[in-house]
Amino acid sequence: MYDRERLATLSAVVEEGGFDAAAARLSITPSAVSQRIKALERQARRILVRRTRPCVATEEGAALLRLARQIAVLEGEVEAGFGSADTAGTHLPIAVNADSVTHWFLSAVVPLAARHGVRLDLHVDDEEYTAALLREGSVVGAVTTSSAPVQGCAVRPLGATRYRPVAARPVYDRWFAGRDPAEAFPLAPRVDFGSKDRLQTRFVRGLTHRPCTGPAHRVPAADGYHEAIRAGLGWGMFTDGPAREANAAGRIVLLDAERHLDVPLYWQHWKLSTTVLDALTESVCAAAATILVPPAR
Repeated sequence: MYDRERLATLSAVVEEGGFDAAAARLSITPSAVSQRIKALERQARRILVRRTRPCVATEEGAALLRLARQIAVLEGEVEAGFGSADTAGTHLPIAVNADSVTHWFLSAVVPLAARHGVRLDLHVDDEEYTAALLREGSVVGAVTTSSAPVQGCAVRPLGATRYRPVAARPVYDRWFAGRDPAEAFPLAPRVDFGSKDRLQTRFVRGLTHRPCTGPAHRVPAADGYHEAIRAGLGWGMFTDGPAREANAAGRIVLLDAERHLDVPLYWQHWKLSTTVLDALTESVCAAAATILVPPAR
């Protein structure tokens, strides 16, 4: 049987990134935090926390981190049932990709946070990597491209985000006007959201069966990415609605009105039935249904 306070301390160290910050959050001394973690490691006979900056859980620590967070969710459920005023401390870490945050995810979780008094903690990463955070025990649920369930988790299909290639008029005139797309796309400068963003290269390879060899700029901020495209830094991929709206308004050029890239998304979450987690799943699925391309049947 693992001590609840020690598990809560492990969670605080990983969430806050260090022993001092965890101590401040728990209103105890850093020495007390260290003692609790060492006692937990003695009991588990494993190193649970890498003493790096920030501190991170080891593979063994991730298993106990998930247990700690499940206990916290269940305790929050009980406190809410008893009418406790302390439910605002319930921590709800969720992994989600940037485009989902921008276009639909907040409409699912903001009302949920207000209604259930939970503390949201969104981990924003590329949709191909969010499942790893679930696997590590860092989050209770994730919007991901992975349909294979993480151990201990359930999966619900959400639909697909549809992306279309766009560029500012000068980029279109310089690289695309009157040219074969199979020749233009691989050579034209593009804008990637970050080092993990493969949307542009996936689209080009599917269209031309060739790699992108043109210069690749990186702008890892949602507003900044869209502005970089509009400013003429290079071509990129907008989600369907914004792409069509900006094209109709003359702010950008839709480079191909017919071709697009659909990225299927799934909601993976702990197999733990509580009022909050069940409501989270239903809210996420309902919000996704309003904007994503329906799942294939």
